[in-house]
Amino acid sequence: MVCLVAALVACFVAVSSASRKDEVTLVMVPREDALVQVGLDIANRYPTLLVSYKVGINEVVSLHGWTGSEWVNIRLEAFQSGKFFKKGPDSSLVIEKAGVPVPEKMLPTPEWCSSASKITTTAMRPLLHLVGQYYDFSFKDWTWFAKRYNLDMDAINPEGLNVAWYHKRMGEHLASREQGATSDLQYWVSLYQPVVVAEPQVPGVVVAAQEESAVVPEEPEEEPMDNLLTNDVPEAVIMSAADAETEELSETTAPAPEEDAAVEDKMEETEATAEDEASTTEKAEETPEEV
Repeated sequence: MVCLVAALVACFVAVSSASRKDEVTLVMVPREDALVQVGLDIANRYPTLLVSYKVGINEVVSLHGWTGSEWVNIRLEAFQSGKFFKKGPDSSLVIEKAGVPVPEKMLPTPEWCSSASKITTTAMRPLLHLVGQYYDFSFKDWTWFAKRYNLDMDAINPEGLNVAWYHKRMGEHLASREQGATSDLQYWVSLYQPVVVAEPQVPGVVVAAQEESAVVPEEPEEEPMDNLLTNDVPEAVIMSAADAETEELSETTAPAPEEDAAVEDKMEETEATAEDEASTTEKAEETPEEV
């Protein structure tokens, strides 16, 4: 049971953020004095766009925003478009009465707010407990809100979050505190959260989505193929001007390939003619001259 409660609390805290002071939160509260006061107390400690709302007959909506010094009217169309303040919120926290859901047209949208959550009770003890979880109250904030609303510290912070060991009293019973923490989670609703883009799996990295942890085996490396575009080539030889003229002259005087056969035939005919002339000379020397 202890492990189960710890896991639920860890999941809830994961929705909240320890850096709420670095982001702007839209807090929407019903137009009742006690609840508006909770919103003002939050706005005095964290960057907050505080909006009070009232739903009348036929879901006629009345919205007012706190400027820090006065309340101003907000048209529903301006709210729906997200242009009701100079800078839009990073997250939203909507508080509604038990059994009286906020109309859909009044809820923040992902177009101008990355995440939105809802608390479905206005009972002060669980409300402060969940608000403190959302903002990750420091020990100082827990103490201040407990004194402000005349509640016991353990009642609004049953998990003892951000309470150091030297602030705890002797004889505290962990089981009874965890039971209160678990029951309050029924009032917490996550409307939507930022979309997380899954990163591509890398070979050799454990895949967390699988039921059993396993390491994806690395594929055997293939032998690199010769890339004809990147092979080394012989260095270029830079010729002088005289070498260039000699090369051009040799190219122009060289016989064409088709004339080689004719040149060889003429050389053979010349050799045959020379042989005939030699034999004729020898015969003339051997024949006696006529007297």
